[in-house]
Amino acid sequence: MVCQPTTLPALRQLMYRPPRLDIVLRGEYGNQLEKTQRRLTEGEMLFIPARAANLAVSDKPVMLLSLVFAPSWLGLLFYENRTASLLRPTRRIELPHLQRGEGEAMLTALTHLSRSPQEQNIIQPLVLSLLHLCRNVVNTPPDICRPRTEFLYHSICNWVQDNYAQPLNRESVAQFFNITANHQSRLFTQHGTMSFVEYVRWVRMAKARIMLQKYHLPINEVALRCGYQDSDYFCRLFRRQFGLTPGDYSARFQ
Repeated sequence: MVCQPTTLPALRQLMYRPPRLDIVLRGEYGNQLEKTQRRLTEGEMLFIPARAANLAVSDKPVMLLSLVFAPSWLGLLFYENRTASLLRPTRRIELPHLQRGEGEAMLTALTHLSRSPQEQNIIQPLVLSLLHLCRNVVNTPPDICRPRTEFLYHSICNWVQDNYAQPLNRESVAQFFNITANHQSRLFTQHGTMSFVEYVRWVRMAKARIMLQKYHLPINEVALRCGYQDSDYFCRLFRRQFGLTPGDYSARFQ
């Protein structure tokens, strides 16, 4: 199953920033925020997109594993209740892992499919592939020593993902991390698959696409929230990246 994104401002405290996958190991549980959603039983799974709200609740004993896909780590949260109706985590494990490449592609696809939960013939193989990737992460020994340059590169990437709406350029970000702009460019050449400028644009376009899917905002507002003061420039970049104007893309989800 796939949980559709919830956009009510009053539910922000219940929203999860990273996407997650809930797996019922024993018993059954439901979502207190969604009265029409059927309860999940043993072996069933629920994908919760980034920034979607969910409040797991059960009036029966239940054991739940929640996989959290943060940008730089994979989280395993174990929930179990025997008497209380609200689930509380009993154990939490975080494993270093970068959500990029095939893992990032699968999460993006599942997020898109959250609007079409009936597409189980597509969703189920994706979820199984994601579980296979998680198993590989769990079975991979952690790095004993991570090179400083690699750590710095990923720190910059994570910072950009958190601050994409701010005015960003190569020099200002390099200054923030107390390195030269040329050194920053070398980091992206050495450890990444694109330049710093391309990475900032890639992050912003990905955020814009999510906003256009979930929220009914004017295009200039989406542009501003993604760090672009010039909405015309934003529209040109978006069309170059996805082959559609932001307006045409948004219309697909209305």
